[in-house]
Amino acid sequence: QARGLIHRDIKPGNIMVCERGGIQDVAKLLDFGLVLPPVDESAGEKLSQDGAVTGTPAYLSPAQAGGQESLDARSDIFSLAIVLWEMCTTHRLFRGENDLATLQLIINEPPKHPSVFNPEVPPEIERIILKALSQDLANRYATAEQVQHDLAAFAVQANLEMSAAGLSA
Repeated sequence: QARGLIHRDIKPGNIMVCERGGIQDVAKLLDFGLVLPPVDESAGEKLSQDGAVTGTPAYLSPAQAGGQESLDARSDIFSLAIVLWEMCTTHRLFRGENDLATLQLIINEPPKHPSVFNPEVPPEIERIILKALSQDLANRYATAEQVQHDLAAFAVQANLEMSAAGLSA
């Protein structure tokens, strides 16, 4: 995202956990086959066909599911939030009877709170996920850096609480 690219297919199969220094602590995003630069509307660029849906249906943003041609970072943030939601719950967030039904769910149904499926999801993680899944673009994170900031702040707080309780690793 820092380079202005839109991945358009963030899903579990395109995220790989890698080792750094013998510890599995780095996630790498793979498969850049659908990546596009942001559309320069003033230049009249058109990088995809109107109404075309590109990506894996269960992990599309509402804008992608609706076939919007101009996407920004908030689209990838929504897709990443689906992955985070599923990591916390071990359930599929959007599952329709077929791809079209799944797209309709993404467009029309607000996401359920992850704590409904896993009461151990920390409230701050749930808040971050739900903000990233906001149907209203104005309420969704605008950049990956904002998501990273909130996740890092949660991690720092969780580590402080663990240390205070004598539970540090």
